[in-house]
Amino acid sequence: MDVQQLFYFMNIVECGCNLSLAAKKIHITQSALSQLIINFETNEELVLFYRKNGRLDSLTPSGEKLYAYAQEITALHDEMRDMVRKEASKQKGTIRIGLPSLILRIFFSAFFPKLMLENPSIKIEIIEGGSNDLRRMLFQNDLDYAILIEPTSLDLKSFEEHVIQIDEMTAFMSKDHPLAKKELLDWSDVMDYPIATFNESFTTNALVKDKLHAISEEKEPTFLSSSWDYLVEATMDSEIVTILPSPIERTIDQDHYVEIPFRDPIPFNVLLCRHIKKNYNEVEAYVYETILNYFYEPVVQ
Repeated sequence: MDVQQLFYFMNIVECGCNLSLAAKKIHITQSALSQLIINFETNEELVLFYRKNGRLDSLTPSGEKLYAYAQEITALHDEMRDMVRKEASKQKGTIRIGLPSLILRIFFSAFFPKLMLENPSIKIEIIEGGSNDLRRMLFQNDLDYAILIEPTSLDLKSFEEHVIQIDEMTAFMSKDHPLAKKELLDWSDVMDYPIATFNESFTTNALVKDKLHAISEEKEPTFLSSSWDYLVEATMDSEIVTILPSPIERTIDQDHYVEIPFRDPIPFNVLLCRHIKKNYNEVEAYVYETILNYFYEPVVQ
């Protein structure tokens, strides 16, 4: 079997040996799938499936061994294809930049389109994800740059970091919430209410948990998501307190929700990170300096 046929074989197994269901799932005719199995078993003189009333019923021990190999081979093939795509991007001069969706929307929504329109020869691939996932990708050299939340936990002997935005975490809640009239919150104020925040793929999650655990080891966030819209809207008609980066305030409907800072806030500092190299090519250096200048340009009064 080639890789594509192994993929078909795996789908038959994962659909409970139901050829009709597998055919619909992978958009191929049932007869083609059936012929694939018949041809393989005939040519290799190896029975993969037990039959019952003329239909595939379950894998034979040999079929189970082939299925295990098929999983490994197709996974490795996918890794290889991903590597080829990434290497091709590098050779074409593509810069791969990873950043959280929130950061992309609030700070870079106009920046990247403008940069690419003004520099059509520069190819930029934007990878969205949580800081924890992006940190791993940067470490594995799958990204040229990553925009991460402090602390990045990167080895500063191998990685360069520049702070491009300083902010803090704040509380978002319904205007009818019992705490909504407060100007400042202590962390003890929110302990009696359900807490919502980003999920574990975001640095925010660990920072919020550490702050809650400092007051009570038992206190955990109740609602987790990667969507800040959902997390803020979850506070409507409820006593949920959503703890998220303050810049989200720019995206909310202030007729329904309020944002309240903490007296002792969690910092939300945004850093531009990259591998330390002896030499950066012209495009790498230009994109990096352009991002830094975008944030460091003095405001003209």
